[in-house]
Amino acid sequence: MEAVPRMPMIWLDLKEAGEFAFNAAVKKFVLKNYGENPENYNEELRKLEVLRQSAVNVPRDFEGCSTLRKYFGQLHYLQSRIPMGAEQEAAVPITWTEIFSGKTVTHEDIKYEQACILYNLGALHSMLGAMDKRVSEEGMKVSCTHFQCAAGAFTYLRDHFPHSYSVDMSHQILNLNINLMLGQAQECLLEKSMLDNRKSFLVARISAQVVDYYKEACRALENSETASLLGKIQKDWKKLVQMKIYYFAAVAHLHMGKQAEEQQKFGERVIYFQSALDKLNEAIKLAKGQPETVQEALRFTMDVIGGKYNSAKKDNDFIYHEAVPALDTLQSVKGAPLVKALPVNPTDPAVTGPDIFAKLVPMAAHEASSLYSEEKAKLLRDVMAKIEAKNEVLDQFMDSMQLDPETVDNLDMYSHIPPILMEKCAALSVRPDTVKNLVQSMQVLSGVFTDVEASLKEIRDLLEEDEAQERKLQELLGKGSVPQGSPPPPSSTGLAEVSKECSKYMEVHEKASFTNTELHKAMNLHIGNLRLLSGPLEQVRAALPSPTLSEDDKQVLQNLKRILGKVQEMRDQRMSLEQQLREMIQKDDITTSLVTTDRSEMKKLFEEQLKKYDQIKVYLEQNLAAQENILKALTDANVKYAAVRKALAEVEHKWNTTVQTLVASYEAYEDLMKKSQEGKDFYTDLEGKAAKLLEKARAACQAAEANRQQILENPESQHGGSKAAVGQPLLQPTKADAKEGQKPKAVQLIENDPYEKPERVLRLRAELERFRALLQRLEQTEPGGTAELDVLWKELQDAQERDARQLSIAIARCYSMKNRHQDIMPYDRNRVVLRSGKDDYINASRVEDLSPYCPTIIATQAPLLGTAADFWLMIYEQKVSVVVMLVSEQELEKQKVLRYFPTERGQPLVQGPITLVLSSVKAAPTHVERMITLQYRDQSLKRTVIHLQFTSWPELGLPDSKASLLRFIQDVHGHYLHQRPLHTPIVVHCSSGVGRTGAFCLLYAAVQEVEAGNGIPGLAQLVRRMRQQRKHMLQEKLHLKFCYEAVLQHAEQLLHRHGGGAPPVPKANSASPKLYLQQDPQDLVLGGDVPISSIQATIAKLSIKPPGGAEGGAGWGPEVVPAPNAAGAEAVAAPADAVTDGGTATGTDGAAVADGGRAPIPEPPAEPPGDAESGNHVQETPPPAAPAAPPAPTSSLELLASLTPEAFTLDASLKGKQRMNKQNFLQAQTGEGLRAPRPSDDPLSMLDPLWTLNKS
Repeated sequence: MEAVPRMPMIWLDLKEAGEFAFNAAVKKFVLKNYGENPENYNEELRKLEVLRQSAVNVPRDFEGCSTLRKYFGQLHYLQSRIPMGAEQEAAVPITWTEIFSGKTVTHEDIKYEQACILYNLGALHSMLGAMDKRVSEEGMKVSCTHFQCAAGAFTYLRDHFPHSYSVDMSHQILNLNINLMLGQAQECLLEKSMLDNRKSFLVARISAQVVDYYKEACRALENSETASLLGKIQKDWKKLVQMKIYYFAAVAHLHMGKQAEEQQKFGERVIYFQSALDKLNEAIKLAKGQPETVQEALRFTMDVIGGKYNSAKKDNDFIYHEAVPALDTLQSVKGAPLVKALPVNPTDPAVTGPDIFAKLVPMAAHEASSLYSEEKAKLLRDVMAKIEAKNEVLDQFMDSMQLDPETVDNLDMYSHIPPILMEKCAALSVRPDTVKNLVQSMQVLSGVFTDVEASLKEIRDLLEEDEAQERKLQELLGKGSVPQGSPPPPSSTGLAEVSKECSKYMEVHEKASFTNTELHKAMNLHIGNLRLLSGPLEQVRAALPSPTLSEDDKQVLQNLKRILGKVQEMRDQRMSLEQQLREMIQKDDITTSLVTTDRSEMKKLFEEQLKKYDQIKVYLEQNLAAQENILKALTDANVKYAAVRKALAEVEHKWNTTVQTLVASYEAYEDLMKKSQEGKDFYTDLEGKAAKLLEKARAACQAAEANRQQILENPESQHGGSKAAVGQPLLQPTKADAKEGQKPKAVQLIENDPYEKPERVLRLRAELERFRALLQRLEQTEPGGTAELDVLWKELQDAQERDARQLSIAIARCYSMKNRHQDIMPYDRNRVVLRSGKDDYINASRVEDLSPYCPTIIATQAPLLGTAADFWLMIYEQKVSVVVMLVSEQELEKQKVLRYFPTERGQPLVQGPITLVLSSVKAAPTHVERMITLQYRDQSLKRTVIHLQFTSWPELGLPDSKASLLRFIQDVHGHYLHQRPLHTPIVVHCSSGVGRTGAFCLLYAAVQEVEAGNGIPGLAQLVRRMRQQRKHMLQEKLHLKFCYEAVLQHAEQLLHRHGGGAPPVPKANSASPKLYLQQDPQDLVLGGDVPISSIQATIAKLSIKPPGGAEGGAGWGPEVVPAPNAAGAEAVAAPADAVTDGGTATGTDGAAVADGGRAPIPEPPAEPPGDAESGNHVQETPPPAAPAAPPAPTSSLELLASLTPEAFTLDASLKGKQRMNKQNFLQAQTGEGLRAPRPSDDPLSMLDPLWTLNKS
């Protein structure tokens, strides 16, 4: 039918205009009421006259429509300033010709001019719509739009103008025109729908609506009053419309027959095709005298319908034999109105253009504009008062914190050399002999200094020797007879001068020596720094101090940076919103609208105009409300940051001191060279003078000696000296304390079997009966026809909507491309935040506190093509070890869900910074178990993730059986319990992350509560708790009923296992017999990412004291507390095995247990301590002996207890510790070889040498 020829359309004639002399009246009113010179508005009046001439002689094209709309709007503006309505002051006669009779009609009312222009606008649109042949898709759209615009013009004319102006604008005629135009617009839409091969039922409804519009038009045409007005044209229109009614009714029944054929209702198909054939025959009868295009369309349609009817009747008669129902027994086709009358806006500036009389503003408009400005100012004052109050609180808070966002994280400063230091290094690099020149200069200075000092010392020695000889001479002369009045020796005068001059030189030398010593100290102080600055930049960088922060400290710092960023973001957003509000208020001028608004409507207009500020006010209120939460978070972050802040401040002080010292050494170089040169000059001069004085002293001493030789025969000499020792203080090391991070809350483990107690079994039986009765009530229907399940579901939905209104998803809305469904997004408060991605968003929520025995669950959607890397980054950052995938294989094959994991063993799959390798695949009846190795970038550390895909749950429906899903949940929990530590979350996803995921989480929590002996929990409360953390969790009512039935089945099975007086069976909580270990060398001894404090806490629980805290000479031996019963013994043995052997322990049945706090382990059979199977799990107890006896060999637990900063030592000076040498390795100790007792004071001696192979 898409190729059927197009039917002709009806179009209307244009009215002809007469005189409208408005110039004189307008000028007179302007002079009288506005007090202005009318001649100032000659140009405006001329423009309006030109516009009217263009409108009354409008061209038959789209520009003509624009001209009519523009003139219509300008008339509206003119009427708002100059009252030209009926019986008003400036009214003038206006003449137009009536279409049907050709008479001229005159009214003194500008609204008559507007009505005629509006009629011509509708007529012109009908003309343009009918002109197009509609052979192309674009032509159909254009014609449909024209007919809708025509209907809009006639509708506005009918609703806003009197109908008494002329008969062609009467109410009946306008209704006829509206229905004709809407019917023809719907007809264009029908042609487009058939061209697009839309669904048969939709095409039938569109065609039925065409029939309804034409029936309304036909009823108007059959009205006697309308017929008398239209004359001959009434018969032509009526005949064409009636023919179209039958024709489009046939088209509607044809497509209803096609719909029946698609539904394989072959009897209905026959009657619909037969009805279409009958109606088409009626249309053919009415089409006599119609154009050839109509006849061709009817013939084409007859071929189609006739062929369809004959084929359908033959198929039903010979093949299907279905009963053919009567047409009136079938449901009638209801029309689908897909077109509407497009409204006319006379004041739209985009259509009317600028107001010609904009300068002519009434006083009332000015007054109203002032009132509106006051309303705007009031609004601005209210908003600014709130902003200023919040800003004051924020400024005071930030001043008290003393946190500068730009310097709170200055870690980048330590990664490069400061620019000022780089300048000094560059300056020294072009002078490679800097240090060499300084050293040489100082060496020359030292040489000269030494020479001067040697000369002066020699002079001093000569003088002292001469003085000693002189004293001996005096002593001898005192004993003998010396002639009195003998003259003094002639050399005494020369020696006195030498002594005086030497004393002067010695004084100068001592002063210079102090300066020289200081100069050498300065050189020794700076020479190392200058060598460093002259060397490679790597050495300079290594010499600068840098902070060493733990991962927890870095996390604290990053968290503080993030919150400070939020504070700045809040400030910037607040300033931006304030600026936007001010600009909007400043630019808001509604004077033009006030001119065209009645005084009684002013208040309503103000309210509507002020609504434009509501959105920005809401944004500002949200910004102000967020301040309290942000400041609270900043306070908490600042408390945690205190220790990090102190450490960073100390490092920064050391950094600045080091940089300043290096810069000072560079700047001191020139001064050192200058002073060194001055010292050389000074000592060179002094050396010359000392050398002359030395010669003079030698000569004087020789003369004195010659005089004494005359008296004495054997002179003696002594020399003495002293030496002083100088010591330097030693630097003492300091010790920094390490901080421990806080460990997240772990899952509680089910201790023993809670149903060993008969009263718990009885309580479970009673709860089971009540739960079974509740499920039966849910399936019942109330007298009103509503099921209890429906009532419960509605309550949950209402509660979800109430909770959702109080929670924000603002962040998720900013990343619409990362959301699979735009209505399923995480709340801001508990969304998972990516720490190392391009942005921090992923569609994932943390679901917590469902049960103490259920781990934290990250509920997320299946990864999209652009979010797979974010998904694996989340797995890495959250340290997830178990991923649960509730997606069937059919969904993967149909590519509804991305296959985001590796599928071939050994073939790496790269997802952003994460590299994935499939290690193994194991297929179970209901699920597929994959082990995937995960590596972040180039790190050597690898993790193993267990990927469990439950394949028995289709996208739309329920799992194959409740038992299979319950077993799968037990498997998931068993795998989770094998991981370390037990505070990490698991990831669960389906396609959307709420439907099957919600049902899984609900069952998981409920099953764990029942297993723990806490009875059957309230499922409705659990559903609401989940939905408060992620909207739409448990999306289908069918899933809720399934969960009730599954919990009932699990409770029945549990009761059956413990019923009938049978003894309670210990139930291990780990349901999987297979244990997966991550091949992480650092995890094998110390327990992976479990902090040392956790290991020490575990040791403390086992009553084993670390060596540092042992009392009374307990030494390195463990303190074993005897258990009162077998269960107590197991409680001690299981954690010991768990810590010693990479976090696992084995019982008699071989089931692996990951933590000592889990379900009880059957007691192993008694074995001698030396049994080979016990390995390093046996914990020996020292036999009672004298205190001096050596301690017994210790277990690995004691080794862990010793691995603390306080207890660990390799000190060779330890009391009783002998130093190991080569002979200790070549000779067995006391002939026992490897059986010799191991030394208890060396913690490394307690490691099993085959520990890397002893991993079962």
